[in-house]
Amino acid sequence: MTMTPLKPPFLAITAAKKGGVGKTHLMATIADLLALNAHPFVAFQADDKKRLAALIGAKVVDLRPNPDLVMQDPALVRKSFTPLYTAASKAVASSQSVLFDIGADEVENACNFLKDVEIDEDLETWKLPAMVFVLVQAETDAIASAAETIKRFREAMPSARLVLVENLLDRGSLEALRNAGPARQQYEKELKPLLVGVEHIKMPAILADFWEPYENAGLRFLKALAMEPQEAAKRLNMEVGDVKIARRAVAIFFRDMHRSLSQLISLPKGGA
Repeated sequence: MTMTPLKPPFLAITAAKKGGVGKTHLMATIADLLALNAHPFVAFQADDKKRLAALIGAKVVDLRPNPDLVMQDPALVRKSFTPLYTAASKAVASSQSVLFDIGADEVENACNFLKDVEIDEDLETWKLPAMVFVLVQAETDAIASAAETIKRFREAMPSARLVLVENLLDRGSLEALRNAGPARQQYEKELKPLLVGVEHIKMPAILADFWEPYENAGLRFLKALAMEPQEAAKRLNMEVGDVKIARRAVAIFFRDMHRSLSQLISLPKGGA
């Protein structure tokens, strides 16, 4: 299908009802691409792991309510998402895109909130385009998770552009699934019928050995690429040669992910 790239500001959501499929990694890439091209954004996360702030080096608003307070007031589960709604309502006027990374356990709560506040109608009023990136890997649980996530967002935000992001790490591509295997059957039965009108990009694989040292040191993609190997070797406690190999892998990942995202998002430099 023909894709017309969106220009900022926009609402971008990463979601999947399964952990470890690359949601936060993808959102960090989007944030860094916005920053690289001088487009401002505000970021939110509803995830108990809270990794996004570490990955992008920026303030990320945590929307998960205090579990102890929820026991006393269950309505806090819904109320906690109100700052996201407020930011989205101001996005066009402030020229700030709104980024929302949703953990596996929070997809249901987030979708219920978005439906309750009728955000789909408001997005049209605000003239704010929205895109939901649903992450998947080529294994049964992740495929089932992607199918359920697409259903929930179609119900909560029917006008949003849905994008299936196929994370190639570990499992390879959906196309390569074994014909008689359970994952292929799950894909054909549950996910494939939902993909009419859903855009599709691939997230290139990057070995954890190459990226994790940077992440553990609190370095975002842009910092990892900009840092001299000698400086990085001291910061990461690695040999210079190993740093060069890791940085090259990060550069290839960032370049390929940028190429995939450029089909969907247009980022003129300088916020123009």
